[in-house]
Amino acid sequence: MGVPGSGKGTQASLIAKKYNYVHISSGDLLRNLQTQTNLDKDDKKMLEKMKSGKLVPDKLIYKLLFAEMEKNLARGQGIVLDGAIRNTEQAETFQKFFDEKQLSDDVIVIDVGISDKTSMERLLHRKDNSATVRQDDNLTTMKKRIKEQGNEAVRPILYFYEGVGVLQRVNGERSIEDVYKDVIEILEKE
Repeated sequence: MGVPGSGKGTQASLIAKKYNYVHISSGDLLRNLQTQTNLDKDDKKMLEKMKSGKLVPDKLIYKLLFAEMEKNLARGQGIVLDGAIRNTEQAETFQKFFDEKQLSDDVIVIDVGISDKTSMERLLHRKDNSATVRQDDNLTTMKKRIKEQGNEAVRPILYFYEGVGVLQRVNGERSIEDVYKDVIEILEKE
């Protein structure tokens, strides 16, 4: 978990590599879906919201992520989710999925915490220094993302996971290496 620019994708990639897990990013799945030419009109409509910086409907998130998780679980693969859960209702639905699959004891939620100010600075830096330009990397969309996906929006989700007893927190304001060290320490302990 983490706000935009927190480094959650970077940490998820590092975890996946270290433990040979599959890294599932909701953002990547949605961006890949945009490149498909045979989309049904409902999926197309839902994706248009993402282009303007809004969250896509839960229905599409569940469709994509549950299918991807099912596929990898059937292969016996461990999974690292990145940016999958954006509201409390989603957290509850994902928890039901984990309960049904008898995975609840294996779930760890790590919040890579940064301020909204740092979030904006990192998004601007990524936009200016990335070889790959993302459609959502423009100032208007970034501001919207921080408003809709920043700390105020993430707080209730973190409370939910705190109540479930699976939340761990790391200070994401530090270097990638220092955050990674803390993340691995949590995973090894759990």
